Amino acid sequence: MASPKTPWHFFFHRDHLLIVLGAFALLGVVSFVTLNLSFLNPVAKAWKAFSVTDLFFDIQHYGESEESPVIAVVDISEVEDRRDLAVLLERVALCEPACMGVDAIFEGLRSDAGGNARLVEAVRTYGDKMVFTCKLTDYDSQAGCFTSSVHSFFSDSLSIREGYANLKNNLDNLPVRKLSVKNRLGQEVIKSFPAAVVEQYAGRSLENHGEDWLINYRNVGFRVIPPDEIEQEADFLEGKIVLLGGVREERDAHVSPIGKMPGVMIQAYTVDTLLGKKVRYLPSWINWILAFVLCFLFQVTVEALVKATGQGKRVVPATFLRESRIVPGNTLFLFSVILTYLTFVIFTKWGFCIDIAIVLTLFALTLESRKLYRSSLIALSKRYSNRFLHNSLFT
Repeated sequence: MASPKTPWHFFFHRDHLLIVLGAFALLGVVSFVTLNLSFLNPVAKAWKAFSVTDLFFDIQHYGESEESPVIAVVDISEVEDRRDLAVLLERVALCEPACMGVDAIFEGLRSDAGGNARLVEAVRTYGDKMVFTCKLTDYDSQAGCFTSSVHSFFSDSLSIREGYANLKNNLDNLPVRKLSVKNRLGQEVIKSFPAAVVEQYAGRSLENHGEDWLINYRNVGFRVIPPDEIEQEADFLEGKIVLLGGVREERDAHVSPIGKMPGVMIQAYTVDTLLGKKVRYLPSWINWILAFVLCFLFQVTVEALVKATGQGKRVVPATFLRESRIVPGNTLFLFSVILTYLTFVIFTKWGFCIDIAIVLTLFALTLESRKLYRSSLIALSKRYSNRFLHNSLFT
């Protein structure tokens, strides 16, 4: 084995670069095989379903949550009669909230004509501070838009503000992680329900925020108010965003990164995100550059520690440490723990998410690449003698 002349020669030795490039090549092979072999579909689906942000949100929720000072939720799970719903809307409106988001679609006329009329009257009287939901249907993948929608029965006769309540990834049974601000219904651009609520509350447009955002499931709680306590909570509701929806409806429950929750609570987290609690992913190209740099440092550290532990005077322990996986394995563990902690701190304090799943995978593949590279060079050095083999760290 040729010893590098200086620490810098060791640090920038070509073996490190080739091993890291080998790890990236292995990642490409594994990804290709996983995505193209049908019997590995469960693996591909599991990988797609995983996100490091799920882990971070889950860790955050171990602590005591703060209560949102802006958003409250009124539970309408047990209120099914339209006359009662109309009275409920009036009672909430009299508490002077800044905005009311009604997470329910009143589709079609019911046989109770009086209930229909009372609901229309409540919307006509207090509709200037309400936002209602609709549902976009029949997505045309070629045109990149929805072609039809479902609305409340009074949407054509009354001037109301609406937003679609469709949740992203919901049809794939994946956790609802992202929100959309707007979408296309034919040639028309329509806002999402949370975006419409925020625009109503803030009095400003979100036109410049058309991209999909990650919902920030931070450790915040939303006060849930049952119908019989609305008047007692009038002071709290004043000036707030009040979302009305079914908190205990199993049919409207969805998977989220922090567990199963009703749709109205996901909408509450979405509104909270749009109000300024945005989480940002690092651009993909920066993430890959960072992954390369970290893998290079990891490989250099592994090789330096293996070299240091193999220079002891006691031959048996030195050989054992050099040839076993104890040093590389422990280095992988320490690098993984430190990186996970640092990325969690960055995520919590500054709202930046680094995709460490890729980096951690590359760490493990770097060790495999190192074994393949080292064994190949040792085998070649027994048959051939040239400058490349002579200057390697392994021959």
